Amino acid sequence: MEILFSNNSKKQLKKLNPRIQQKIIFTLEKFKKGVPVDIIKLKNKDEEFRIRTGNYRIQLKKVENNFLVAKVGKRENFYLVFL
Repeated sequence: MEILFSNNSKKQLKKLNPRIQQKIIFTLEKFKKGVPVDIIKLKNKDEEFRIRTGNYRIQLKKVENNFLVAKVGKRENFYLVFL
C-alpha cells in the first residue's frame, strides 16, 4: 500500500503550521503501517474515507491498492463541500 498526494492536497498541507504538518504526516504513516487511526468511510461516497487528526481532517480516496490524499484541512472548512 502506498499513500499518494494530489497537487491540491500538497498545497493545502504546505500552508499549514509545520507542527500540524508533522502531526498529519505522522498519522498517515501510522495508517500506512496498519496502526489503528480514527478513520471512517464517507456516506454516499464510493471508496472515500476521512481520517481525523485533532481539529484537522484528511480525505482519502482508494485507488486500486493505494490511497490518494485528496484534501487536507481544518474541521470547520472541511465538510462545507459535502453539504
